[in-house]
Amino acid sequence: MKKALFGGLLLVMLVGGAAYGQDMRSIIREMAQVRADMRVLQEDQKILLNRIEAMGQENMAKDAQITELQKMLTMQETRIQAFEREMMGRLEQLRKALEGEQIARRKDLESAIGAMATEISKLDRAAAAAAAARNQPPPPPPAYTGSYKEIVVQAGDTLSMIATTVGVPISTLRQLNNLKSDRIFVGQKLKIPVVQK
Repeated sequence: MKKALFGGLLLVMLVGGAAYGQDMRSIIREMAQVRADMRVLQEDQKILLNRIEAMGQENMAKDAQITELQKMLTMQETRIQAFEREMMGRLEQLRKALEGEQIARRKDLESAIGAMATEISKLDRAAAAAAAARNQPPPPPPAYTGSYKEIVVQAGDTLSMIATTVGVPISTLRQLNNLKSDRIFVGQKLKIPVVQK
């Protein structure tokens, strides 16, 4: 009976051991699969870490490029501001020069208008004197002493005006000064006959 009991126990153990062995093999296979999966995951993790590191380096390179571009932009802005200041300075100089030119031209124009007004006034007086002379009987010819005085032609003087002022005919002044016409010049010296009083 002991033998039968022992044999049964042995049989149970063999059957149970076989089941236990099968479970163990199954667990070992699963463990091997888990280890293989872990290795794949570790490899994937390394790949991802490498990618992250590469992306970090790319970001650092891009940050460096952005910093460089910002520096270049700042330099360009500084140059543009300097150029704008220079142009504004030149424009201000041109504006002042133009204002000065306008003032000078205005003064020249006023001076020319004043000179023309003076000339017109002299011509009006000479014309009035000539008209008055035409309306009066001719004066007797002056008696000359044979001597003469010298005058210098001033701005606005005309031969007819000088002749009227000194009381000598224009033809006498032309003859005495060897003039071929009534044209005279500022600074020119003219001989004027001395009239007897």
